[in-house]
Amino acid sequence: MDAYQWTLIAALVLGMAELLTGSFVLLGLAVGALAAGLVQWLAGGVSLNRDLLIFALVSALSFLAFRKIFRKADDHQSADTDVNRY
Repeated sequence: MDAYQWTLIAALVLGMAELLTGSFVLLGLAVGALAAGLVQWLAGGVSLNRDLLIFALVSALSFLAFRKIFRKADDHQSADTDVNRY
């Protein structure tokens, strides 16, 4: 098996693990692994520095995007009264 196939399998495993956790952290990692696998396939080979850079950047950007998309409405509500008042 080629390296891009292993990377795509890792993306699939991370995506399936995300279904078990529901925290959207592994989903960002799965998207990063998918992007790295596609770059490996398109470039026809493995370059560790390039692949790690693609994985890290796409994972971070997708994590931030998923955090913004799937944010709950009650995550950012402020208290109307002072919580320290007795």
